[in-house]
Amino acid sequence: MYEKDLRDTFGEYLVNIGNLNRTIVVLDSDLSSSTRTNKFAKEYPDRFFNMGIAEQNMLGTALGFAISGKVPVVSGFSIFTTGRAWEFIRLACHDNLNIKIITTHSGLVGGDGSTHNALEDLSLMSSLPNLNILNPSDNIELIEMLEYIFNTNGPFYVRLPRGSFPKIHNEDYKFHIGKPDVVKEGDDICLIGTGYCTSLALKSAPYIEKELKISIKVINQSTIKPIDIGALKNEVSNTKGVLSLEEHNIYCGFGSILARIISESFPIPMKFIGIEESFGQSGKREKLLDFYGLNEKNIKEKIKDLIKSWKN
Repeated sequence: MYEKDLRDTFGEYLVNIGNLNRTIVVLDSDLSSSTRTNKFAKEYPDRFFNMGIAEQNMLGTALGFAISGKVPVVSGFSIFTTGRAWEFIRLACHDNLNIKIITTHSGLVGGDGSTHNALEDLSLMSSLPNLNILNPSDNIELIEMLEYIFNTNGPFYVRLPRGSFPKIHNEDYKFHIGKPDVVKEGDDICLIGTGYCTSLALKSAPYIEKELKISIKVINQSTIKPIDIGALKNEVSNTKGVLSLEEHNIYCGFGSILARIISESFPIPMKFIGIEESFGQSGKREKLLDFYGLNEKNIKEKIKDLIKSWKN
């Protein structure tokens, strides 16, 4: 079952943390009703700054706030914030500044237009030293992540969707940065998802197990960077194949990061599900996910390919 919008969870959290930490300031690029930073603006208007449709200026101002001892929270749509202001984000990472970049409308955004899809942001941001990159799978994990980043100095990028994700964690879940979060045990195939794709993998696994008579492990890798390499290797070491799933371009994306880590130690066959050489389209999100192969059918076909490779 889908929970409430992750943007609403983010906006409500900002209001609460803003009361506890008066050094927090929020900057938005004229999208506060969409990003839900308008909740913070209503409560703390003197610490909210609408920078207009000027992402470079927004990040440049955030640099100044961080240098002055404030904790700037930068928000906007994922692709515009990371794409237009990348050089400024690079400077923040270069000086290891305490900036929290928390964007919405990542992945396939639905009917806003094909230019609004954020399918390249992980590639852009993963190349930056010092930057922590987080991609939550549900509201419970998001709150845990936010608790962590506002108690940890340094630059962070948190990637949120336009809408909601199914709940996959219990209320007692604890977030540990970098650690693979095993949400289902299994022995044969390891599905590693991030963001929405974790719930997709978790939902699909039981049906595929029954049909193919195999055992599937599902890992939620919500930390894109840094990844606890030892812990990840330990989780995949006894499986016979790995399938990564991401709502992002597979070229230089999440799967590419996993492949580099895993291939350095194990000759395990890998397959990848994500967006292939496309900017995405505009339309209903559910139809877009299905069109680009983010569905149970494609997971099953990729697993069949992995099974063939280990039997050969």
